[in-house]
Amino acid sequence: MKHNNTITKAVAGALLALAATGTSAYAATNEELEKQLAVLQQTVEALKQQVQSQKVAVPENVATQDDVEGVRADLENFKYDESRQQERNTAKTFRDTTLFGAVQTRAQLQDHQDNAATLAGNGNPASNASNRSSTFDVPLALLGVRGNLYKDYVEGKNLDYQLSFTYGKRSDGTNNSDFNLADAFLRYNVLSTNGGLEASKLNVTFGQQLIPFGLEAQAPEELRPTINVANAPAFLGLFNRQVGVIVRGDVNPFVDYAANYRAPLVEYAFGVVNGNAQNKLDNNNSKDYLGRVALTLPVNYASWLRELKVGTSFYKGSANVKNAAGTAVLNNDGKSDRYGFDLYYNHAPYGATYEYFQGRTDVARANNTIGEAKGEGHTLTLFYTFGDQFFNSIKSVAKFDDWHPQSIQPFYRYDYYNPNKNAALPGFPKDTNAWTTQTLGVNWFFAQTTKLQIGLNHVNYDTETATKNDYNELQAQFQYGF
Repeated sequence: MKHNNTITKAVAGALLALAATGTSAYAATNEELEKQLAVLQQTVEALKQQVQSQKVAVPENVATQDDVEGVRADLENFKYDESRQQERNTAKTFRDTTLFGAVQTRAQLQDHQDNAATLAGNGNPASNASNRSSTFDVPLALLGVRGNLYKDYVEGKNLDYQLSFTYGKRSDGTNNSDFNLADAFLRYNVLSTNGGLEASKLNVTFGQQLIPFGLEAQAPEELRPTINVANAPAFLGLFNRQVGVIVRGDVNPFVDYAANYRAPLVEYAFGVVNGNAQNKLDNNNSKDYLGRVALTLPVNYASWLRELKVGTSFYKGSANVKNAAGTAVLNNDGKSDRYGFDLYYNHAPYGATYEYFQGRTDVARANNTIGEAKGEGHTLTLFYTFGDQFFNSIKSVAKFDDWHPQSIQPFYRYDYYNPNKNAALPGFPKDTNAWTTQTLGVNWFFAQTTKLQIGLNHVNYDTETATKNDYNELQAQFQYGF
C-alpha cells in the first residue's frame, strides 16, 4: 500500500503541474505536449521499477507464510504419531472402565507332616501333604474391570458393572489350576448418589456376587483381615459367590463433616439366589433366600462408641440330599440354613470383631432317613493399629498418586468350629472333629490392598486321631493390589 501511494502522488503532482501552466499550456505546440507526456511516462516507469526492486520490511512478531506452513506440517505429524501410539499401545473400550486386581504370594512352615490326605466333606481343615512341612504358594490372583454402562449426571442413578476372574489351585492333588469367573453383575442405583453424605443409599445387583452375610464373608479377597479365612463361614459355604438378585441399602446416616465420617443408622440387604455356588446352574427347583440387618450407633467421630455396629444375618437354603451311594433321598426340600450374629468395633487405634455362625444341614443316614447336622462357630479378632493409613483426615489430604500412608496392625484371632453338635451322622461325627485355631500376627499396610502379613497359627483338635494332629504353622504373605 505504501508504494502504490507513492505512484499516485507522483501522477497527481504531474497533473497539478500541467494544470498550473494555465493558458500557457493551451499555447504550447503539440511537440511540447508530447515531450511532457514522454517525461511523465518515464517518471512512472522509473517509479514502478523502484517499487519492484524494494523489499517489504516484515515486523518480527508477524509469522511469514513459510512459518505457518511449517506449523501445519508439525501439527499433522503430531496428530499422526499420537493416533498411531493410541492404536498400538492403548486398550480401548466403549464404556467407562477401571482395571483392578490383586495378587498374593505366600510362604508357610509347619512343625510336622501328615501322612493322610485331606478328609473331604467332614468339615476338617486341610491336612498337610505327605512328607511336606514347608512350601511357597500363590493362593490368589484376581483380575477384573468395573465401570459405568450409564452415568446419570443429574441424579447419580448410575448403572454400574463389574467383571472379575480369579486363579485358584485344584484340590485333586495335581499341579493344575483354574482361572474362573468370580464377579459378573450389573448394579443399578435406585436412589441418587449425588445427594451428599446425608443421603440414604439403595441399589439392586443382578448377577454373580458375594453374599451379604456377616463381616468377613462379604468382604472381597483383597480386603480380608488375615491370611487364612475364618473356619465356620468357609466350611458352611458362605464365602461362595451366588447368582441372583440382591438389594442393598441404608437409612438415616449420621455424618460428621469435620472428619469426613458417615455411619448409617441401619444397613440392610436381602435377596434371592440359586444357592448352588458360582459358575453353576441351579440344581433344583427351589431358590435360596438371604437377608442381613446391621445397626450402627449414631455418634460423632470423637465418641468412644464410634463404629460400634451390631448385625444379624440369615440364609434360608434348599438342597438335594443324597445317601452314600449317590441316590437322591430328598429333592429340593433338604435343609441348608445358615444363621449369624456379628459385632464390629473400630475406634482407631483399637478394634475388635466377633462373629457367631450356626449351620443346619440335612444329611441322609444309612437307612435313608434324614438327620440334621448342626454346625457352630465363633471367631474373635482383636487388633491395634498405629500409623496413618485408616485415618479419614489423612485420606482427604492431597498427595501424589503413588504415595500412601503406612500402618502396622498387630492382631490376635480365636477361631473355633464344630461341624456337628447333634447326634453323629455320616461324615459328621459328634463333637470329636471340632477344632480351634489361634493366630498371633501382624499386618503391615502400604496401601489399602497392598500389605505384608505374618501369622503364627496354633491348631488344636478336641480329639486327636491318626489323621488329625495338633500343629503349629508360620505363614508370611505379601499382597499387592492395583
